Amino acid sequence: RKYIQRLMPHEVADVEPVLVVLRWFGWLENQQRAASTSTRTSTSGSGGGGSEEEESDRGNNGRQIVTNNAIRQFQKKQREQIETTVAEAHNWESVYSLLTWLGIVSLVPFDLNTIDSSLEEEQQYPQQLQCTTTAGDKVVSETNATAKKKTLVQSILSTSASHLGDYGATREAAAACLASLLSRPDLEHSELEGFVNWSARILYWFRTGHRWEEDAADNNNNNNNNNSDNGTPGQTTSTTSLLLPMPNEPPSIFLVMGILQTLAAIFKTGHRSNLLSTQQKLHGIEVLWEQSILVAEGPAVGGSMILRKLLVKLFARIGCAYLPPRVATWRYQRGKRSLVENLLKGDGDGASDSSAANIESKAKKCDTANNTKSDPINRNDDNLFPIPDQVEDAMDQLLRSLTDSATIVRWSAAKGIGRLAERLPAICADDVLDAILQICSDAERDKAWHGACLALAELARRGLLLPERLVEVVPIVVRAIGYDVRRGQHSVGTHVRDAACYTCWAFARAYAPSVLRPHVKDLSVALVLASLFDREVNCRRAASAAFQESVGRQGADNFKHGIAILTTADYYSLGNRSDAFLNLALDIAKFEEYQTPIIRYLADIKLIHWDIEIRTLASKSLSRVSKLNPCYSASNVLPNLLDQCFHDDLVVRHGSLLGVAESVLALGEENLVQQSEVLNDKTKSLIAELVPSIEKARLYRGRGGETMRSASCRMIECISLACIPLTVKQQVRLLDSVDACLVHPNENIQKSAALALNALLAHYFPVSNKGPSSRLQNRVVDKYISIVRTEDNPAATRGFSLALGYIPAKLLAPSNQVLDSVLNCLCDASRRDSVVGGEGDAETRRNAVISLVNVCKTVGIKENPSLLTSPICRLSRNQIDAVFKSLLESMEDYNTDRRGDVGSWSRIAAMDGLESLTNLSIEASTTFPHSSGRSASSLDHSTEEILAPSFEKRLEFTVPDAATKVQPPSKKKDGKYGNVFFDEQLCCSVLSALLKQLGEKLDAVRCKAGECLERLLTNDAPKVPFVSHRHILVQALGLNERGKNWADPALSFPLLMKAVNIDDFTQPILSGIVVSVGGLTESVSKSSSASLFEWIKGLRAAKATSKIFRMGEVFLGLFHQYKRNGRVLLPLLTTLDKLLSHGLLDELLCAQNDIFLSSLMSCLVSEAKCCSDVKRLLAIVGVSLNLLQPHLETVSIMQQKVLPFIMSMLLNPYPRVRRYTAEQLYVKLAEDGDTMFDAHQCLEEANQLLLSVVWHVECDPRGRLSDSRNRVADLLGIPLTSEQRSVKIGKRDSLQSTPKDEFESYSSLVNNA
Repeated sequence: RKYIQRLMPHEVADVEPVLVVLRWFGWLENQQRAASTSTRTSTSGSGGGGSEEEESDRGNNGRQIVTNNAIRQFQKKQREQIETTVAEAHNWESVYSLLTWLGIVSLVPFDLNTIDSSLEEEQQYPQQLQCTTTAGDKVVSETNATAKKKTLVQSILSTSASHLGDYGATREAAAACLASLLSRPDLEHSELEGFVNWSARILYWFRTGHRWEEDAADNNNNNNNNNSDNGTPGQTTSTTSLLLPMPNEPPSIFLVMGILQTLAAIFKTGHRSNLLSTQQKLHGIEVLWEQSILVAEGPAVGGSMILRKLLVKLFARIGCAYLPPRVATWRYQRGKRSLVENLLKGDGDGASDSSAANIESKAKKCDTANNTKSDPINRNDDNLFPIPDQVEDAMDQLLRSLTDSATIVRWSAAKGIGRLAERLPAICADDVLDAILQICSDAERDKAWHGACLALAELARRGLLLPERLVEVVPIVVRAIGYDVRRGQHSVGTHVRDAACYTCWAFARAYAPSVLRPHVKDLSVALVLASLFDREVNCRRAASAAFQESVGRQGADNFKHGIAILTTADYYSLGNRSDAFLNLALDIAKFEEYQTPIIRYLADIKLIHWDIEIRTLASKSLSRVSKLNPCYSASNVLPNLLDQCFHDDLVVRHGSLLGVAESVLALGEENLVQQSEVLNDKTKSLIAELVPSIEKARLYRGRGGETMRSASCRMIECISLACIPLTVKQQVRLLDSVDACLVHPNENIQKSAALALNALLAHYFPVSNKGPSSRLQNRVVDKYISIVRTEDNPAATRGFSLALGYIPAKLLAPSNQVLDSVLNCLCDASRRDSVVGGEGDAETRRNAVISLVNVCKTVGIKENPSLLTSPICRLSRNQIDAVFKSLLESMEDYNTDRRGDVGSWSRIAAMDGLESLTNLSIEASTTFPHSSGRSASSLDHSTEEILAPSFEKRLEFTVPDAATKVQPPSKKKDGKYGNVFFDEQLCCSVLSALLKQLGEKLDAVRCKAGECLERLLTNDAPKVPFVSHRHILVQALGLNERGKNWADPALSFPLLMKAVNIDDFTQPILSGIVVSVGGLTESVSKSSSASLFEWIKGLRAAKATSKIFRMGEVFLGLFHQYKRNGRVLLPLLTTLDKLLSHGLLDELLCAQNDIFLSSLMSCLVSEAKCCSDVKRLLAIVGVSLNLLQPHLETVSIMQQKVLPFIMSMLLNPYPRVRRYTAEQLYVKLAEDGDTMFDAHQCLEEANQLLLSVVWHVECDPRGRLSDSRNRVADLLGIPLTSEQRSVKIGKRDSLQSTPKDEFESYSSLVNNA
């Protein structure tokens, strides 16, 4: 509408042209409908002619449409123009724009009769056009005589009304156009009454399903309907004229919505004196009101929330029309408002106290004056006056609509209540407020609470909620801020909390600080708690906005620490829920006003929330906040939580158990466990026996047992970290509980149990200087190793292999023998061919890899001064090498199952392990400059000089006075220098493995590999030595810019191919990218193929044949390394097929001695033998045929090597392979046969055989396929041995067939009976 107002002309002469165009749009639409209807009728009807009556009706209709030649010509010309317009834009968009434009230009500031051309000239055209209107869904055709009498106003009304039944936005435009026209002062007396009566009859017809009695009598004089409905009109309406004709079919819901929207707009913009000026108008509105009430209470509106919204809007508008147009003088008015004054009130400077007091006194006087004075015109408005029944009915409907299921209906009802209440006397408005407050009860649904909050906000905004009622309202609003009702596995109340925050926002704007001061504490605490701990981000931000408005409007003096809280918990910081719970809550809890409420809210509300994530965050937040007031937490919170740990409700006992665990941890971190005044002995005893009591109560069983197990493991961990005094029996009992959780199949429980095991063994079970006792060693380490090696239960091997990595160093490495046994066990479990119960288990392998790294981190490599008093052995060079070897082998774990590439879990864990172990090895090595700015690989020395530089060389990397502190290194007995845990070979192996994974097809694997490479090559503490061409590698991968998304194939593959020119990394990079090029993921295959092709094209342009030959060697090496391995060979074959089809391997095919061609064909023949993978066989055939490149000089050699193999594939045991081979060979001969063969006649006969023979038959006992294959070979001149010529299809199957079991069928049992 704004664009039309700005861009369209607004002249009087534009009214009729717009109307003509609109009418022609309606004419075109009606013609299309008529054409489609006639087509359907002629299609479904019989072939013969119709009856005489039908012919007569058809003739009458023809005479109604057009009467003479001039009209036809005019219609044709106008139709051509309209069709051109319709071709440029959609019909509804044009109609919408024209209706909006018509509604604007029809508001001329004088009588419409002065611009009505029909009054000036009786006939503008030879004969008036037939006017077709649509009322609802039925087209009503008017006679020419009636059309001639239509005025401009009638034409606008009928044209706009024809679109009231539309489905889309044109209905809204038509309603606005009608409302703007009927609201004109010169039409409210004449036309409005007819439209109201017409609308009432439409509503009656829609509600009852039959016409009004008078309408039925007009349509059929011989049929007199007797309606017994209470909504039937009286006799006084018999003489009332209708503005528009009634439709011939029942009105649709869209027509009713259009009428209601029009009436609501009329009652909004119309003058009350004109709407209710006469008794007849008043009676018409009463009839309309009655029908609207009946429609609203009927079943027809239940499924349409838009219809319910329009009815609510109409009720509010009509109710306002029955009341005098005034604003109640009894309402509360805040008066002057100033943000500067509010801030001055909160200034802590003592010099400004007097100014603040003066400002506050002035504000109070202003408020008093505004609330006591009255308007001189409406001085007696406070007196009671009769309230019409229609107003009571309207308010009743609006209050009912506050509980509607649709938000838009409740919101419209709230605004309608506000409009009505500000015209009512004070006592009546007070009754309305009582009715709203009654809705806010526990028995009502969440929809009712939401509607009530919206209504309260509207009353407060309009000053209709008086200050003395805030005592009752504020507690309800505070309850609504925390409204969260559990419904099954979820809860409802998000919209209620959001609306309650809006209500608080309205309070802050509506009332003076002195009025709201008694309620500030409750509101501020509720808003702060909602902004920090609400589950939904929109509610947290809404509460923050309401708190911000309160601080700004009410002053920082009322809302203590308001500015500091808003600075901490702003819009963006509250977007992260974890940050709000764990960090922002701790910052705000430092203020005493909010400290205790936060602790109580977390313990009483959030710990029993239905969402397990909220309960977990609440427990962690409680742990942090409790440190600010540990005495209160220990005395008031902890006892109640201990009692609730055995509650019947799973949510309550789980949250309480987590709360106890985190509270105990907080006390332990503050070293308050041993203080009896904080934690008495009885409470300590209850905490120590809590987990055994839960197990004794069998709370692990049934629904929620897994949740309680995880929480119990966390409880054991917190008890251990807090050093709660435990007897030996209790320690062993908790260790048994942990072991029971380690064998649970749930992965989260196993992780929680592993963390609990680490804390329990580290803080209890002391070890002497001689090491652990044999009993303890057998109970923990030996038991776990035995289970991992011998157990057939995958859950047990997963849990205990993970647990081995969390055992403290005092039990892991009391001696080299124990450490070796642990490492050997984990290395064996992490092998890609390891089995559990006869089958491979990916989770066990992954957990073993994780534990290997954890053991290395726990035990350490270099000497730790803090461990000198305990018998802990550090890792030796042999053990480090064994772990590196195991991790590098895990990088080749490509096992798959029904879940996909489960080996990627081990590869991802191995990448993290390689990074950590590399850093540990470099830090422990002291004989090369790993921390200096210079790279060890850049030194022009031998490896021996790098590993053991001279004493003078090492001084270059030390401080100036190092000569007095460092002694020359001494050799060991074996002649090697000590403290060397990382060398050049290890560095190359680690980087090669990571670069290979960077070219993989899985996004998660590429992302992890890129992140590890980025950290290894850019970190300086420690700096990785021995990196081959470090500068080139860093620059190629773009590691100078951090934060790359390595999972994006369009980013990672181009960067990776820049590093492939480094000789040390060519083979691993190509090995990884081959799998991606031949993969099935389109985005990965597309990006990797483009990068590989671009690299090869660059090599060919630079004539770098050595690099191309190196690439060929890599491809051949993959055939030998992954023989019979479809995971690598199928992508490799696909990659070769793509490269050959693009002609990127011509240099390899033309190489001297045809080494590559011979080797490749040998690999293809070897793979095709005894291969049962049809996809791989098809790929082999494709690669073999693509080796025939007629434009190369070596094409004759290729034919000699390739074509005999192709002939053998024509008799492959698999029919699909034979058919595919014949098809591809035919295509190849059709394209390049003339170049490769001279005998064209033989070539044509061979092609004919390839096409005519059915190659995909199951078996060929007569040898027809063999004869055809031999004939094709003879025609093409391909030599075949006698053994090859005698091959028969199905012979192998017959030899391998097993004799049929005589007892296999049911008939044998019957015969033997």
